[in-house]
Amino acid sequence: MPLDSDSLRDTGPLLSIVVAAYNIEGYIEEALESLLSQPHIDAMKIIVVDDGSRDETYAAARAIVERDRGVHIELLHQENRGLSAARNTGLAAVRTPYVGFLDGDDIYLKAFSDAIIPVLAERKWDVVEYNVKIIDDSGRELDEIEIADDATSGGHPMDRAALKQFADRFHTFAWARTYRTDLFDEAPFPVGRNYEDMALVPATYLRASSIYRIPKPLIGYRRRFGSITQTAKLRDMHDLRVSGQEALARCDGSETDDFWLTVFDKLFHRACHVCARVDRASFKQASETLTAMAVDHRTKRETLTAHGGREVVELAPFDLNVRTDRSIHFLKGLVKKVLRRSLDHHQRERRPSTSNQLSG
Repeated sequence: MPLDSDSLRDTGPLLSIVVAAYNIEGYIEEALESLLSQPHIDAMKIIVVDDGSRDETYAAARAIVERDRGVHIELLHQENRGLSAARNTGLAAVRTPYVGFLDGDDIYLKAFSDAIIPVLAERKWDVVEYNVKIIDDSGRELDEIEIADDATSGGHPMDRAALKQFADRFHTFAWARTYRTDLFDEAPFPVGRNYEDMALVPATYLRASSIYRIPKPLIGYRRRFGSITQTAKLRDMHDLRVSGQEALARCDGSETDDFWLTVFDKLFHRACHVCARVDRASFKQASETLTAMAVDHRTKRETLTAHGGREVVELAPFDLNVRTDRSIHFLKGLVKKVLRRSLDHHQRERRPSTSNQLSG
């Protein structure tokens, strides 16, 4: 889609990217350069929030700001409060009609702004979603996550079909989309909660009236050992239950019930996965939390049946599946030890940054 860059200069930046950064000194420069190297960088504003890093993350980001002379990047610093708080801080500083989110160890691909900015310039779409490349610590491509497909590409109303597609796939990564900024209330990310995207993104889709899908990867998601998504803790189970309770609370006999029941099912499936991966000392409590989620669902199912006469499908038996998954998980760990395949849990050291070589 052709776009006159002069018109973008006249209208000012369209899109702010909020970059949350914590103890990622070896990645933040690459993340910021993946934005600064975009052909439509003048249509974007970058807001970096250093969440109380204890390493050289702030200094590394400051070096990029100084090289850019502060033209495109605003660098903020706060005491460590977690990812949600950092995103909320960045979102409060946004003054553009659209916003996106980038974790400071991920990157945008070369095709990002060429694909996104012309769509945003139409000022018609509330949510723009795109696919994801999974990359390793060195930037090698590992896999791809399909969020948008060729069959449903382009612009659509956010109708029941669009909501069903989102809920069925349930790829809730906040950074796999850009959003109309006014979709968000003040401080929308739940502070102190893991799986915060699962709590926020579904509600954001319901607030939107339109969606544009780009069936190509535009972001590189870093799969690195030791990140928060690679470990499972009892707290994760509690956070997933809270999000599940919030989803069920939104079931009120209206036409959105199917959406929220599907959201709960996906949260419950994730909780089963997490339960199978907590340590031995936490497994009993994790199992109890999983059972409590099932009770939450049964109670809501009975309420909906009694008040509206609708029948809600009961959750399938899950205990055996969780224990089987847990056995397989630990067996894989033992195999890795036997084969002496060690995993590097150390942060990547800060090193001279290079331009983004990944194509879209």
